[in-house]
Amino acid sequence: MLRGITQFKCTHCGKKFPGLDIEYAATFYTMPQRCPHCGSIRTRPAGWLGRLHEWVYRGIWEGMEEREKEMRKGIK
Repeated sequence: MLRGITQFKCTHCGKKFPGLDIEYAATFYTMPQRCPHCGSIRTRPAGWLGRLHEWVYRGIWEGMEEREKEMRKGIK
């Protein structure tokens, strides 16, 4: 579900950027958006709540990266 726009922070390059606040897997977490600066998927909401839940986002990032890797294998 689309909840609006939020500020994201990339944990790879440290840049902040605006992005769509989309509900992740029927939870209150926000789906990571790809960083427009470096292309990393390891992004989270920029506020203190995103920082507090970064350990949860690590699991989300790993799952997204694994699915992306599997999709690339299937394309080749």
